Amino acid sequence: MIINIFKKNYTLQLLLLAIVPIVFWTQSFINPPELINNKFDMPIYNIVYDWAKDYRLFSSIAAFVLVILQGLLINQMFTNHHLSQKNTFLPAFIYILLMSCSYQSMTLNSMLFSNLLTIFALYFFLRCSDKKEGIDEIYNSCALLSLASLFFAPAILFIIWIWLGLIIYKLYKWRSWLMSLLGILTPYVLICIYYYLNGIDIQSTLLSHTNHWLHFDFDFLNEPIQVVYIAALVLFSIPAIFTALSSRSNRVIEYRKKSAVMFSLLIISLIPFFLCKTEYNMSFIFAPSLAFFLSNFFLQYHNQRKINTFFIIFILISIIKVFFVTLQA
Repeated sequence: MIINIFKKNYTLQLLLLAIVPIVFWTQSFINPPELINNKFDMPIYNIVYDWAKDYRLFSSIAAFVLVILQGLLINQMFTNHHLSQKNTFLPAFIYILLMSCSYQSMTLNSMLFSNLLTIFALYFFLRCSDKKEGIDEIYNSCALLSLASLFFAPAILFIIWIWLGLIIYKLYKWRSWLMSLLGILTPYVLICIYYYLNGIDIQSTLLSHTNHWLHFDFDFLNEPIQVVYIAALVLFSIPAIFTALSSRSNRVIEYRKKSAVMFSLLIISLIPFFLCKTEYNMSFIFAPSLAFFLSNFFLQYHNQRKINTFFIIFILISIIKVFFVTLQA
């Protein structure tokens, strides 16, 4: 069964990582979707959009490569920090699956770049548990999140996750909190200086769409297959989160802290989720944290036959969702 493959068979894992994403992305290579441009896109992504919007096939191929690389980065990071079992690519597989749930998003988009920078921010922030203060790691994490927000605006809200993480790590010294603020400010100070020197209106460029942020959009519930997909994702996620949290008492302190950081990332992800239009890419925001919770749940669940069945059903639902939208496009 598929879960057993991710426990034991290294070769077949690599084969699944190669074949399954291609199945999902085939239609985007044959008929590449248009690049996504929405109210949350920020100046750096707009530069990418203006350049790549006429190169749709290249954009889909580049997005595919970025998704695969992000999955591998997530997998390696979880292994290095003892958040997942060694010799398994299941976190990467789940991350890629969640990032491949929408045909419209199988191209370059602001959330794709934002996720890449968030993964690097997570990499640095997880290292804080091994440091007495972690000043450099905190600054790097916040600077990366700030840079992510210059692609996808709601990424700035993940600073709340950093502050929760500082409490989890018991880093109460003022230097740690100051570094988080300096990290957030640095990219914005630099871009404001650039705009000022080039005579660009800073306010209209950086804050042009903030008045739309509180408009909650639930159009993604109009499609039955989308409702089924969300229900299946929630059905998996709730027991996965509960299992991970309930088993923390049996783990070492390092794991408890890092798993709590992953949980806080998941919770804070709800804020940008409800801010953005989620019809096309609702899974993207949750992908880094759910890759942790779901992979551990699937590997540790006692009834392997049942969990294999549910996991295969979820993969099939994801495939149907992608191809159903493709037929409508």
